Order: sequence, then C-alpha cells, then structure tokens
Amino acid sequence: MVSFLLLTAVIILAVISITVKRTVPAVLSFAILMFLLGLYYIGYGEKLLGLFQIFVYTGGIVVLMLFGVTVIGTNFPKEKGRAWAVTSIVLITIGFFIIPFILPSFNVVNNAGDIHEQVKVLTKNYAEITLFLAVVGASLLYGSIRMLHTLKHEKEIS
Repeated sequence: MVSFLLLTAVIILAVISITVKRTVPAVLSFAILMFLLGLYYIGYGEKLLGLFQIFVYTGGIVVLMLFGVTVIGTNFPKEKGRAWAVTSIVLITIGFFIIPFILPSFNVVNNAGDIHEQVKVLTKNYAEITLFLAVVGASLLYGSIRMLHTLKHEKEIS
C-alpha cells in the first residue's frame, strides 16, 4: 500500500513538474519526485540504487537545474499553449512503450516469487533504462536551454 501511494505521488509530481508554468515550483516538484523514487528503491531493498537516486538526481541534477534558472532567468513571453510540454509528454510516453521491447525477455514462472526478486529483475537492466532516459532528458534540457537563449536574444533585439 505504501509503494502504491509513493508511486501515485511520483506520477502526480511528474505531471506538476511538466505542466506548471513557474520554473522554481516545477524544479522543486521534480526534486521531491526524485527523492520519493529513491525512497521507493530503498523500500524494496535496493539501498545503493536508492542512495544513487537521491544523491545524484535529487542533489546534483536539481542543483544544476536551479543554477540554469538563475543564469538564464525565468521570464517567459506570454503564449497561449505550451506545445513543448505536450511534445515532451508524448515522447516520454512513447519511450515507455518502447522500453519493454528493448529489454531482454524473461522466463515466466507460474509462481510470481518474492517481490524483491521481481524488483531485482528491473534493476539488472537499470543501466540501459537510465541511459535511454538520460538521452531523452538531456535532449529536453538542451532544447529548453536553446529555446530560452533564442527568446532572450529576440528580446534583446526588440
């Protein structure tokens, strides 16, 4: 039940971090999301993975994002829609549908076994999944920074 509540909170925070228009609350919801994922991993006995999640993503990546916000600024021009947010959600969703086909097939046993063993099956392929998501995240981050740079340059010209 606790893991269900954690994952529900993670999904809600993910939607908030993508759809909220203010930058700092979006980054803070992303930080809480990464911290809860770390707690989720620790709760299933994967302490190293959980600590890696908390220290690297919650600590390092969020600090990097906040540094980028302070350097670039948070003033966005008024616009009616946020097409980049919808595009990123669609690309990530498509990525999650592709990941099961990339992973190697596993032998299905009649007995589901211990839940800790099921989680370890996912963590064995954590590097491949993380690499895929890192490429997607880096592409989104680069695109966002490039967009902000272009908007800032257009504002200086005007």
